[in-house]
Amino acid sequence: MKSKYRFRHQKGRYIQVSFAHIPGKWASTGTHNQTEAVLWAENKLEEDLKGMNNKKIYTFREFSENFFSTEDPHNWRKRQESRNHYYEDSFYLQHESRLKMYILPAFGDYLITAINDVMIDDWFLDLTKAKTHKKLADGTKNKILKCLRIIMEEARRQHLIDRNPAKDVLLINERNKKREPFTDIDLFKMFPKEENDLLYIWGNRTWATYFLIMRDTGFRPGEVAALTPSNISYDHQGVYTERSIDYRTREIKERIKTSNKGFQYKVGLLTKQTITQLRKLIDEKNIPDDNLLFRVKGGNAIIPDSANKHLKLSMERAEVDLAGRTQYSLRHSFETALAGNVDQKILLELMAHTNYRPEYDHRSPEDILRQLQPALEVIENRS
Repeated sequence: MKSKYRFRHQKGRYIQVSFAHIPGKWASTGTHNQTEAVLWAENKLEEDLKGMNNKKIYTFREFSENFFSTEDPHNWRKRQESRNHYYEDSFYLQHESRLKMYILPAFGDYLITAINDVMIDDWFLDLTKAKTHKKLADGTKNKILKCLRIIMEEARRQHLIDRNPAKDVLLINERNKKREPFTDIDLFKMFPKEENDLLYIWGNRTWATYFLIMRDTGFRPGEVAALTPSNISYDHQGVYTERSIDYRTREIKERIKTSNKGFQYKVGLLTKQTITQLRKLIDEKNIPDDNLLFRVKGGNAIIPDSANKHLKLSMERAEVDLAGRTQYSLRHSFETALAGNVDQKILLELMAHTNYRPEYDHRSPEDILRQLQPALEVIENRS
């Protein structure tokens, strides 16, 4: 652990001390004698710690140990669920990873009472990747700060600190936050009408159908991966689900969302091309109604990592430059295609959103103006 205090002795001045719990400030010990200075510092430290409600003063490391683990030492997770805020295990694992990789190395040995907003702000703005020290994305930095905010807010709730200094640090205005969609030309190359060409690009019918459903519905990867034949409605040329696949365990979850926000089900409409491929897939593999439609080698459910690797290979055959895009970009392509062309209530239903989400809308100004042309006559008549 770092020292609880340190000294400096400038020419012509008494020995000064800076305490870990009051960083950046120097106090005079009133002496030039090192032994007397240590004694003064020890007495001052004891006096300060006694004044803090006579409670144990934790280092940040002591307080935050296993904060996001299943042990839930501060009952933070339990309290979230009591408020109907449910998150996947991945949410907690990712925050635990941010804590260990970025926050503890910076603040672990500080007394939790010593951490202030200036320290956090300086650290936050200079954050780099833990191993390579390359620049971190703005969104990644913000997630790390949000993780710290959660921990410090719990310390404030327990009256260990008077306020949450991490809340006083502004998040970064994220640049290039929008995930780029696939263009119409990209989609034409990715999903040719000729079946032989389609199967050549995607390698087999399983992958072709998996990505066709994603194209048609805007479903999230885990939601497509959890589909069974019983989810398909041929009469209505659509699909319905309330389940998804956990990307870590490959197990089925009986919910589609990571929290209580949004709809608890997903519906989608399927093109005739997709319906045709679905029928053939089910017939060829003789898939029972309650079995997963999509399985990779070994019988495992599809997870995003394996799907994105397959997407990369398929796009090489389709001669489409991914340019950093992933399968999730198909969800953005879906909303962009429908935004302004269907009633917003229908779009929200298909996206399973309760409100308009601008980050999914990639229409150009020209697209929006074209869609607004029906209003032009009304505007003309007002003149």
